Amino acid sequence: MKQMNVGIAIIARVSAMLLALAACGGLLSSCATAPEGSSGDAVFKFSVMRYKEPVWVSGWVIDPAQSANPEGAALNITTAMQKGDVDLWLASWDASERPNPTKDEREELLRKWRPLKNGRVSILGRVVAGADLVIELWVLNPQQKDTKLQLPLKRSNGQWWLTAMDPNSEFLNWENSTNKIETQMEPGNLKAYLKTVQGGH
Repeated sequence: MKQMNVGIAIIARVSAMLLALAACGGLLSSCATAPEGSSGDAVFKFSVMRYKEPVWVSGWVIDPAQSANPEGAALNITTAMQKGDVDLWLASWDASERPNPTKDEREELLRKWRPLKNGRVSILGRVVAGADLVIELWVLNPQQKDTKLQLPLKRSNGQWWLTAMDPNSEFLNWENSTNKIETQMEPGNLKAYLKTVQGGH
């Protein structure tokens, strides 16, 4: 199975000119810990919360009301990308950060999203990025190629929205960080949520 880590290329770090295209609330909550060490060398620990096994999602239908939940927002965004709906993807951004892509940039987005079409989605977990969250998902397409998505989200007006994040952030590269605190989550609450909302997994 070939892994393609294109999530950040699809979501993160968007400016007025789309310099790069890219990929506490909700079901569970956590926060970054207080700084450690001297004031000159303060280090923030952050939480990486992974499900013991991927939680597969089926039959998800886009519903803006579900963006009140970070996992629901992430599934709405992922489904928009799978459908190649750039306008719906743009609507998933907070208005203060929403990109304004050119025609060529829209085409580039659609090209990057092509491997996601008709793929099977699973939720891997979340990274607590200070006041924001990064939801991590896998998309397995019919050609058996895995695409990892990392969707940075922020909460505003009772909804979770896509937000710009530096691709070099520790939150997006947590595997290589010495500041992470990894915990495992039971998938029961998420599975119950999916089943209640849309007869998901």
